[in-house]
Amino acid sequence: MLTTCSAHGLTYDPALHSGCVLCRRSTAPPKRSRATLYVWLGVFAFVAIGGTGIFLLIKHLQNVRTTRAETFAKKDDAEREQRQAPVTTIAPAPLPSALPLVGAVGADADGYPTQYVDRPAFRSLLWHRKHADLSRYFEKLQSDFEADSRREYWMEDATATFESAEPELKEQLDEWVTATPQSFAPYLARAAHWVAVALARRGGKYAGETSKASFAAMEEAFGYAQEDLTKALAIRPKLVAARGIEIEIHSNVSERARMKAALHAALAVCRSCYIVRTRYIQSLEPRWGGSYAEMAAFATDAARAKNPRMRLLPGFIDRDKARLLWAEKKLGDALAAIDRACALGDGWSFLALRGRIRNARGELPQALADLDRAAAVRPGEPSVLFDRARVYTAMKRAEPAGRDLLAGLRVDPTDSNGRAIFDAIVGSLAYEGWEHYKAGRRDDALRVLDLANDLAPSNRYVLQRRSWIVTGAPYGSDAGPDIAALEAAVKASPDDFRALQSLDYALAPQGKFDRIVAMWTDYLARHPHDGPAYRERGGANFHLKKLDDARADYARACELGVSEGCIRAEQLEATSRGTAK
Repeated sequence: MLTTCSAHGLTYDPALHSGCVLCRRSTAPPKRSRATLYVWLGVFAFVAIGGTGIFLLIKHLQNVRTTRAETFAKKDDAEREQRQAPVTTIAPAPLPSALPLVGAVGADADGYPTQYVDRPAFRSLLWHRKHADLSRYFEKLQSDFEADSRREYWMEDATATFESAEPELKEQLDEWVTATPQSFAPYLARAAHWVAVALARRGGKYAGETSKASFAAMEEAFGYAQEDLTKALAIRPKLVAARGIEIEIHSNVSERARMKAALHAALAVCRSCYIVRTRYIQSLEPRWGGSYAEMAAFATDAARAKNPRMRLLPGFIDRDKARLLWAEKKLGDALAAIDRACALGDGWSFLALRGRIRNARGELPQALADLDRAAAVRPGEPSVLFDRARVYTAMKRAEPAGRDLLAGLRVDPTDSNGRAIFDAIVGSLAYEGWEHYKAGRRDDALRVLDLANDLAPSNRYVLQRRSWIVTGAPYGSDAGPDIAALEAAVKASPDDFRALQSLDYALAPQGKFDRIVAMWTDYLARHPHDGPAYRERGGANFHLKKLDDARADYARACELGVSEGCIRAEQLEATSRGTAK
């Protein structure tokens, strides 16, 4: 039914509309102006853009955080890998034909044998895969210890031989385990390796500066070490050397109860043993959660054992104090503290620390005397050799520094101290060799540069200088080698290595490599164990493109102690594998 609007006279259907058209228009919402619309559009755009910007900013910050974390993790991984990498490639020591004990037969004032383990020889046995000999020698040393506890250093040093972190060592130890799985020896040696790996993974920084990943990697390696120790002890329960490693593991992860249990297990076997007590008393240092009072009480209790060497144990308290004072650069106080320790007797670690402190004080002759004595008390200890090499370097005595560095790296090629001094010593050797050459001392120059080459077989600077000197030209001379004179020297002295080497280096630029090979082949027929001669013939065979012959020569040179031979053989082997692919 239609209704008429009283205001406007228009009709409308109330079922459909609330009023006439004009009434509806008068009550409709007012239209917004364009300006208002633009304002609202602007506000919307600002909010939208701002929200997007905030979102993008948050995403950017998250990406930056992720990138930084990934970069840090990669850097952390790279640093751990670097700490485990060998400082250099060094050829193995001569292969022993009997139990590697060296030194005079006898005993010192405390009743300890003056013979000691030849650690490089043990490493050489592993390098040459003499697994049966290795296990037999380890078992002999353990039996000797069980018969007389004063021989405890023999097992300690044989085990410590493999306390190095390079990945290649694990592969060699795995082969040893596979070859003689019934012997405790390869498990004990591999446990020592895993401890070195753990400490290298952790690094030497303070705990607050060390990543969680490094700690986790350390604990993983300790776990592998403990597995091997458990196997070794199951085979030979009286392995006190294994208990010492257990103490070190538990100390580093703050497991005091297990540390104490390992000590008690060791003392149940050997009440008079000294070395395992030195490991334990160091774990009682305040930095590891112990105290000097605990250390003193432990030393007092140990004094009741029938071993005069126990008199040295209280010195570890002053040794720790000296180390802390040294770190604070309070060198006078540090020296006074370590003097108190040294007054107890010739503890090698006390003497070594005093040598380091005296070196820091610039007292080089006194430092050298301390380290000479430490090396006499503890022959072949890499840490002492590296410390002494540092002092020799400060005294500008490059050749003895290089010999100590080489001896230390032959046992532990990943040692951080050896790594720290390596470049400086190689550089000093190169300089000293050249100074000998300039002064007309050719033999001295070649001897020093050969040592530099043994340490750094890929150093081009060393190789170039040695090559120049070998040709025999006087310093400052532009004259080429007198080949006729060199040939006459070889004819007069066919067994003089230097004469042949000089002729070799003079003929090489002329491409007469066939003649060089024949010359060295003739020489090697009379001197089959001359490693450098194989290296020189290998170089000539390489230039003749006889790569298999070159690789065989370099490998033989490596076996005979020539580090450059090891590098060249490895390079040719890698080339051969690449060609095969």
